[in-house]
Amino acid sequence: MSSNKEIFTTIIHIKGSKEFNVVPVRTSEPVDKDLWKELSKALSRLRVGPPLKIGDVVCQNILNTGIDVLCSKNIKK
Repeated sequence: MSSNKEIFTTIIHIKGSKEFNVVPVRTSEPVDKDLWKELSKALSRLRVGPPLKIGDVVCQNILNTGIDVLCSKNIKK
């Protein structure tokens, strides 16, 4: 018995950082794989600015799923 849900990971663009152009992110909970394409589209339009810490919420309640998108890397500047 396998689940059709997994943690979704991707990268999003950073604005205002001299060191990095993108930051890795992941969902706070497993997401149905049928939503992954929509998640990619929504997050491709998102831009975040430093500083960022691992675990920071970069998007709350993505696609009204009740699931947050979390930063996976520390970005100081």
